[in-house]
Amino acid sequence: MALTGLLLAGCATVVIAPPQPERLLERVEPAHGYRFANLSPGPDNTDGLFMVLAFSGGGTRSAALAYGVLEQLRDTSVYWEGRQRRLLDEVDVINGVSGGSYAAAYYGLHGDAFFTSFPQRFLQADLQSELLDHYVSVTGLAQLLDWSRNDRVDHLSWLIDRHVFEGKTFADLLARRQRPLIVLHATDLALGSDFQFTQDQLDPLCIDLSSFPIARAVAASSAVPILFGPVALKNHAGRCGYVAPSWLRQPVPQPVDSGLSLRMQRHASDVRSYLDADKKTGRPWIHLVDGGVSDNLGLRGAIESSMARGGLAPLLRRLGVKEVRKVVFLVVSAEVLPDLKIDRSGDSPGTATMATAVVDAFMNNNSFEIMAWLRSNFSLWQKEARESVAAGDRHDSPYAGLPEFHLIEVNLRDIQDSAERERMMAVPTTLKLDPEQVSSLIQAGRTLLERAPEFRRLVQALRVPHPPEAEEGIRAEAVGSLVPMRVGAQTVGRE
Repeated sequence: MALTGLLLAGCATVVIAPPQPERLLERVEPAHGYRFANLSPGPDNTDGLFMVLAFSGGGTRSAALAYGVLEQLRDTSVYWEGRQRRLLDEVDVINGVSGGSYAAAYYGLHGDAFFTSFPQRFLQADLQSELLDHYVSVTGLAQLLDWSRNDRVDHLSWLIDRHVFEGKTFADLLARRQRPLIVLHATDLALGSDFQFTQDQLDPLCIDLSSFPIARAVAASSAVPILFGPVALKNHAGRCGYVAPSWLRQPVPQPVDSGLSLRMQRHASDVRSYLDADKKTGRPWIHLVDGGVSDNLGLRGAIESSMARGGLAPLLRRLGVKEVRKVVFLVVSAEVLPDLKIDRSGDSPGTATMATAVVDAFMNNNSFEIMAWLRSNFSLWQKEARESVAAGDRHDSPYAGLPEFHLIEVNLRDIQDSAERERMMAVPTTLKLDPEQVSSLIQAGRTLLERAPEFRRLVQALRVPHPPEAEEGIRAEAVGSLVPMRVGAQTVGRE
């Protein structure tokens, strides 16, 4: 999360026009809109390696860390599906939350040009000072006191668009017609649930995402509550012929894990709430705030989607992915150190210090729980794949034999040198950093990924070319041996 203090002075005054209403979706069409199924693999992307990235929140700090990870993926050459290719080109989905959404969205729009223009556009920019100047202007003060119809988030969106995204909309992302799918995450303020800027998410609201500005989605993803107002979407449910999926219409199945059942019931209830736009009984407006409030890693949506559809395999089938041999999740977390200095005195900490400590603790605990949930689901997905292979279920399976699962974590707390680790984790989660801080974070992202044990295992396996007949033998051997899956530095046995 960004901008935990707004105490500087300035004099700039900018009047921002209110946002244009979202375009109404006349009819839900699966072939229309920004969704995974409408993006092709591209010349260097294969279904065999299904790779998902997740960039956490954390202002410019998280965007710089994500930049370093993308650079390392770009520079990592692997041998896969019969030829050499960049590992970056195998990425299928990138999730971005708050600060991480800037990097995710910009890469999705510009591809390799990201590496030359994003540093100047965002990493080296000083958006924070412009925001602070606005807050002490007449217009900004009026917004703070609710005297203006222009909300503070409108100025944030305008500023992001002017500096970074230059009027781009989701139609521009769709126009590339190529993976990866970029998923920007916000939080449904009323429910506290994850909200994704994809056409699948907006279908129940009968909103056409294509005309929606990227900057406004990023603003919603990084709209820290209280500092910024929410982004409001008009709910047009019932006007576009949306038909709820079968998992939403049917009773929630009862898996062995009762906790899973409770999660599924809540997820279904959240989605159903979008189907009623009645002014008195329903939700005619949806208010969105910082994605970190619900999930600072951007992973909850993928987990909930797999749960709702009965596992990862049904979800992959729905996405149209086939012959998957490796499933990779790479999670980039820019979490911060707890502020232990407040315990070196018996005095009560100041308001700003206490607020920052509360937010940091909430985010760190949230990220810990989400990662634990993802690890648990990895075990379930693995068991699901093993049972499918054992049953000889090749017709409906998205897998080519028994797939390997890789969970890779990039986290500043894994920096080996203690002094460097504390220095990096103490970098503020603002929208302005010193050039040296940006460079250090980029290098940290590269180094942490390169040294991650599970990343090394993946790359080593992908750098050994095998003739087609050898690859078939390796797959058959994997089905019989059921080698353990490594998660980070731990080994999880296959049950």
